[in-house]
Amino acid sequence: MQRQTAHGGGRSLLYTSPDGGATLLRLVVDPPNLLLHFAEGATLPDPAGLLRGQGRRGRYVCLSAVSPDDQSALHALIAAATASRPATAEIDMDHQPGATA
Repeated sequence: MQRQTAHGGGRSLLYTSPDGGATLLRLVVDPPNLLLHFAEGATLPDPAGLLRGQGRRGRYVCLSAVSPDDQSALHALIAAATASRPATAEIDMDHQPGATA
């Protein structure tokens, strides 16, 4: 399930479990920042050190700080975060900024 909510001065896109339960991922658009928040980020394996934050459960990745060399590590984080629950919305990780569909 996907929902859009206001978050401070920006917007949040929520990716939840199919039953409408727990939020798995949250994309926070708050210019100039674009953050991918992992609801259970504190428990995820993060050998590349991409996750930021000090919350008891949640962590985030600032997408503008992810280098091309870290793309596979970001994919692994998303896979780990969604592994226990089927995805209800897809994230296009191959999107190229400035590209048109």
